[in-house]
Amino acid sequence: MGRINTYILKQLLTMFGFFALVLVLIYWINRAVSLFDRLIADGQSALVFLEFTSLTLPWMIFVIAPIAGFAAVIYVIHRLATDRELVVVQSAGLSVAQIAKPVWGFAISLAVLTLVLSSILVPISQAQLHQRQMEVAENLTARLLTEGKFLTPSDTITFYLRHITAEGQLEGVFLNDASDPGKNITYSAAKAFLVRSEVGPRLVLIDGVIQNLDLTTDKLAVTRFNDFVINIGQIVSPGGTAAKRSEHFTSLQLIAQLISAPDMRESARFDMLYTLHQRLAGPLLSMCLVLIGFAVMVTARYSRFGLWRPILVAVICLILVKFIEGLCMDYTRQNQDALWVLYLPLLCGAVLSYGIIFTADQIWNSDKATGI
Repeated sequence: MGRINTYILKQLLTMFGFFALVLVLIYWINRAVSLFDRLIADGQSALVFLEFTSLTLPWMIFVIAPIAGFAAVIYVIHRLATDRELVVVQSAGLSVAQIAKPVWGFAISLAVLTLVLSSILVPISQAQLHQRQMEVAENLTARLLTEGKFLTPSDTITFYLRHITAEGQLEGVFLNDASDPGKNITYSAAKAFLVRSEVGPRLVLIDGVIQNLDLTTDKLAVTRFNDFVINIGQIVSPGGTAAKRSEHFTSLQLIAQLISAPDMRESARFDMLYTLHQRLAGPLLSMCLVLIGFAVMVTARYSRFGLWRPILVAVICLILVKFIEGLCMDYTRQNQDALWVLYLPLLCGAVLSYGIIFTADQIWNSDKATGI
């Protein structure tokens, strides 16, 4: 029995490594192309591109690990069935629940891997990525400080600066923002200051005018101001200057914040609790996906036309469970007192997988008792 378990477990781990590598490469190439175009267009070096892509790898592995585990179980059980090794094992007197022991070991290992990724590695890498995005946005903003030239850091942004004083004051500032398809906004100011903040660079305009042209109605709204603040980093590098979120903190850091600040805002507390519960429910659900794939494949009847039907059933079960997970996540975001709903997909997956295994074992025991 020990040799059989070791043999199946080795097969599962080998195929998991293969599928994980293939899926990570496909996903990485898909994201790397758009990231490369954006960074190179912003004037960044290849080293910055490699740094950004390496920081996204933990998140990519976390996303594809459950799918790779599911695919590994499907492939291994399918190969054991087509090579008749599964029939030999069952003929030796092993029930479906006994054959599931190495699959349980694989599922627990997968859950531990995804838990470590979601609780430690992904938050650390995302926090570092967030910091580097802010630095890149500040560098891009600094490049705008060129006197007497119309600069276009993107296709929808035009910036002009007449003069920079020795004290760092900007004079004669013009900024046109056409990033919104329905609007064209123009900012002009006699003076301005570029200041740093915790969430990125800010452009403080003094004594100026905002001209907001609605392209759908061709109406122009003009607003005069004494001072106005623009998130210039967000305009120059969208998505790179957002404030740090709970996803950027490890689970231990979130727990420490919840304990040390019991009087924090309810929205912030819910955001932290939601992140913590999601990080726990996700790895547990990956176990269920592996067990569902195993249960469907191991209980399939042999067919000379192949096992495409149980494979299709397993994929449909996977899609169903993930669909339920999405519904539960949306419901929990709208109802802050329903964090327990995040664990409903886990319950559905456990009931589905072991319902199939229990039914198969009942049939197996009945056949064994009747001598079939």
